[in-house]
Parts: sequence; structure tokens; C-alpha cells
Amino acid sequence: MGLYIDTFMAGIGGQGVLLMGQLLARSAASQGYQTTWLPVYGVEKRGGDATCTVIISDEEIYSPVVARPRTMILMHSRMVPRFVSRLREGGLLVVNSTLISRGEIPRDDVELVDVPAGEMAQELGSEKVANLVLLGAFLKKTGVLSLEAVQEELKRSSPKGKEKQLELNLKALEAGYSF
Repeated sequence: MGLYIDTFMAGIGGQGVLLMGQLLARSAASQGYQTTWLPVYGVEKRGGDATCTVIISDEEIYSPVVARPRTMILMHSRMVPRFVSRLREGGLLVVNSTLISRGEIPRDDVELVDVPAGEMAQELGSEKVANLVLLGAFLKKTGVLSLEAVQEELKRSSPKGKEKQLELNLKALEAGYSF
């Protein structure tokens, strides 16, 4: 087996978890990889739980369901007690340290990457891009896709007339990648 990575992402509705996962999956597909994106979210527009699982492989994927993911991205402290135990031993955990402190992580058998994504996003001009800061850091740490591949998908999927938002999104992705 060549490339295979599964990632579980979790946050609160409105934080952009689903967009982050969709962007990762679409970028992988545009690079010729097999991919799945499995979103799960509550009925609330904002404030409910939002999770998704993304699998990227160079071989056929037989199920979008992952019980024990190899990598995980958590955006809010409320997600830690619910999901962190699912991460495989030795897995990679990327967290938004603006909202999750190291002391909240009850595991010492995983690789922890603390990214002050909320603070970095605010410095860029909008806390709404914290998800892209985290995605950039995840890309750098895993090497699963190039920054350029995700930037191209972001440009391709960005609505017309939203050039300022696209510029901010690209900066957030780069900031996380450089972190």
C-alpha cells in the first residue's frame, strides 16, 4: 500500500470543520487520489457539534468509516473528552491551542501539535479562518498534499466576487503551513 491517511476533524458548528474536510478531500481528488469525506453535524446552525472524517489513498477505499483514526484535528475544547480517546496510539493530534490547553489532553502516547489558530486568525483579520490555519499546519506536518494543491482547490471553489475572502483564506493556509 502506498499513500493512506485518515483524519478525523471535530469542532463546533460555525468553526469551518466541514469546509476544512471538504477542501482536503477535494484537493486530494484533484491530485488523482481516492478520497472520502464523511460529515456529521447536528441540526443547530451554530454551536452544535460538527465532525468529519477524510480518507486519502492511492488505492480504492472500501469504507468512509474510521473507528480509530491515525490523525485528528480538534478545534474546540468541548471535543477533547468526546473524541481524543479514539485517536490511535502514536497518532498525530493537531489542536487549536487558542481554545484547547495542553493540560486538557489526557494522552501522552500521541504526537501533539499545538497551533494557536484562533490567535493567528485574529492577527490576519478574522477568527473565522482558524480552520484554514489548522489545515495549513496539518499539511506541513503530514506532507499528505502540497500547499499548492490545496491553494489551487481553494481558488477553484471560491465564489466569484469574494476575492478579499479568498486572499484572507490563502493567507491563513500559508500562516498555518509556516507555523
